Amino acid sequence: MYLIYLLLTIGLIAVNLAGLTALVSRYLPAQASARLLGLFVFTLSMFAVEHWHGLGKLSGFWVLSTGLAVWSIFQRQQGLRLRQFWMGELVFIVGFIYGIAWRFAYPNIDAGSEHITDLYFISNFMGGATLPAPDRWLAGAVFDCYYAFQHYAAALLARLFSMDIGLAMNLAWALSIALMVSLAWEISGYFVKRYSFRALLLAALMLGGNGLSPLMPLMITDNATDDASLQNKAVNRIWASTRFAGSYDQQVNTAFGQAVAGDPRQADFAAHLELPLETIAYYSVLGDYHPPLGGFVIALWTLALSAFLGMRKVVHSEPLSADTTHADAVAFFALGLTPALILVTNAWVLPLQWLLLASWLLLRYWKADIHWHGLISGGVMGLVLIYPFLSYFAANAPMTSLHWVLPDSHSPWAFFVAMHWPLLLWLGVGLVLARRSPWAAWLTLTLLVIFCFSEWVYVDDPLEGKYQRFNTTLKWWSWLWPTALIGLGSVALGLGGRLIKTVMVLSLSALLLYSVDIARYWRYVGKPQLGQLAGNGWLTQDATVRTMLAHLKNAPDGIVLESIEQGAYSASGALTLFANKPLLLGWPDHIAQWRGNAAYISNRAADIRAFYKGELLDPLGFLGKFSVQTIVWSLADQQRMPLLREVLQNQISRDYQWRAFDSNGAQAVGLWERRLQTAAMQH
Repeated sequence: MYLIYLLLTIGLIAVNLAGLTALVSRYLPAQASARLLGLFVFTLSMFAVEHWHGLGKLSGFWVLSTGLAVWSIFQRQQGLRLRQFWMGELVFIVGFIYGIAWRFAYPNIDAGSEHITDLYFISNFMGGATLPAPDRWLAGAVFDCYYAFQHYAAALLARLFSMDIGLAMNLAWALSIALMVSLAWEISGYFVKRYSFRALLLAALMLGGNGLSPLMPLMITDNATDDASLQNKAVNRIWASTRFAGSYDQQVNTAFGQAVAGDPRQADFAAHLELPLETIAYYSVLGDYHPPLGGFVIALWTLALSAFLGMRKVVHSEPLSADTTHADAVAFFALGLTPALILVTNAWVLPLQWLLLASWLLLRYWKADIHWHGLISGGVMGLVLIYPFLSYFAANAPMTSLHWVLPDSHSPWAFFVAMHWPLLLWLGVGLVLARRSPWAAWLTLTLLVIFCFSEWVYVDDPLEGKYQRFNTTLKWWSWLWPTALIGLGSVALGLGGRLIKTVMVLSLSALLLYSVDIARYWRYVGKPQLGQLAGNGWLTQDATVRTMLAHLKNAPDGIVLESIEQGAYSASGALTLFANKPLLLGWPDHIAQWRGNAAYISNRAADIRAFYKGELLDPLGFLGKFSVQTIVWSLADQQRMPLLREVLQNQISRDYQWRAFDSNGAQAVGLWERRLQTAAMQH
């Protein structure tokens, strides 16, 4: 039954997106770009409106939107380029199938990586309250401390199609992958005629590693043969090339590995800087729905729009017409939206995205070929739509600045070349082809400047020591990778001679060696929650927790208290999030970091820990101060302090009634719920 519901939901989303694409592509005949333009304008508009008045659950809206989508598709059937339209939809669907296959196999939204925090960001927007919405991880505050436009989009998806929060996050992740695939296919189409070359580019984008990936077997040897060892080998290999410098480089055990990373036996080896680079294949395994995904989409969209404006007439010899001029205006309008979009989606790569756009506009200005009305209209509209968000976010955003990288903090040369040799190769190819294509010259020189910028400048965030450049390289290098792979790869395979094409094919094929580890991961790493796209299968496999979750989900909205196991990366808060209820305090380390390490957050965390130890002097006063509706007593709480539940019962029984979901003598798991008369007295 669930599979039928899932297929119907995906079908409804697909029809709505196809209808939106059919409508916008009438004005912008670049299908993947048109799809993004429609999505961004719609979502930005809703985002702005909900800062004036929240629109609530939006239940039933899909009936109207689906009817309009079907009408739009029918109208498209009467137009030209029908085959091209459905080919574009097919590419998008193939990308979605790839994305949903990963989430179908590994759907868990758990304490690993940033899954739970992503779910928390989405939860803030699920109720459709006027923005900034009440913070679901910090009772009494509003959510005004993170650039979560991407997560707003996922919550909007959930509200439009009446789905649970976990399913919305997994489907939104797969849709992000589909958007990237369709954009990459569109970009390559302006240069490359052979489908096999275009497919190779997409395979390298989705399944390829970074420069270290094909070198990893030469640096860290592992002769595993049994299934358990092969599983560990797959996991280690996938992480190793991403987190090599400062972490996995300590495992090198070959002469070549030591030439790249140094000798792990040296005393100062552990102090090596952590310099990561994450690829989309790595993100597929990780499953995070984090802002870098949105940054990738916007970067590829910028490339697609610039290629549409600069290359379609050259490659396809399209004649100029009034319709073409109108389409150019729409494309410039779309480009004008990108500065605002990146600001609310992934501010970490704002300098890179703005430089990419500014350099393109400089080239067009030099050629006297800018549609100023379209560009300015898009820029003004984008800034107007995000202004309500900026009015509070800017005041609460952490103060960071750009600093020069100190001499002892630069990337070691051997590691730098090993990590980036494909990018260096592609930049070289781009320089060779620059004389044949202004677009290739622009992209090559811009990415070269950004690449140098990433090695000489870093964002001074709170991390120090070996993590000083961690976030900068994590965000900047990872953004550079798909942008260069698709942009310069398309140029090389489309405009290069036989030698350049051979070099490009070999480099992409080398990156695809990473897919061996991806395939090994898929084969040997278990899928115990296969198909449970709600994301909470790891939690609800326990019958007691499953019953508690169902009860809490249907309970009246109110603040929930859960124990704090550790500062971050624990299951604490997961039950409340999946029930879509607000939590008194989520992961305190993350909340404190996002809010400038305010003292009241650590004080609240200390009070919660004291409460769950039975050491809080006035527990009822503490609970009443925040109007806590429900208190969770989990199996972990029971096992940690078996005799404490009775102590807490004596402390809070005046205002809270115990509801057991599992009881075995003195051991019990359940909830304390505020008594109705107590709640009424407080109101």
